[in-house]
Amino acid sequence: MSSDGKRILLIDDDPDMHDAVRLILEPAGYQVTCCLTGPAGLEALRRSKPDLLLLDIMLASPSEGFHLAYEVKQDELLKDVPIIMISSIGQTMGMDFGKELGSDYVQADLFLEKPLDAKALRAAVEKVLSGGD
Repeated sequence: MSSDGKRILLIDDDPDMHDAVRLILEPAGYQVTCCLTGPAGLEALRRSKPDLLLLDIMLASPSEGFHLAYEVKQDELLKDVPIIMISSIGQTMGMDFGKELGSDYVQADLFLEKPLDAKALRAAVEKVLSGGD
């Protein structure tokens, strides 16, 4: 799948993550927009619907990303935006959220553990944008 013109929104409270994701995805032709907070991210989503949402789980609260994903999936205009959740919460809390994907608890298409591997991130983005399983 061609990445040309595909718009990705990253919601993560770590500016270093913004830089890293841009360095990984922009050379591949993706347009990356970044927000530091859940509310700013939700506003950006509604203002200009992206092709993909990269969403950190631990924002202002340890579970804000879960709540934000739920809100996106309940919104008629946004529910078809694929979500890749990214977090170190699995390491931090010893949980495997990959097993919960697609459930009411983890409304995401894919889960990536931080720190992100550049190759894995590009592959995940391509997989989700192409509708691959």
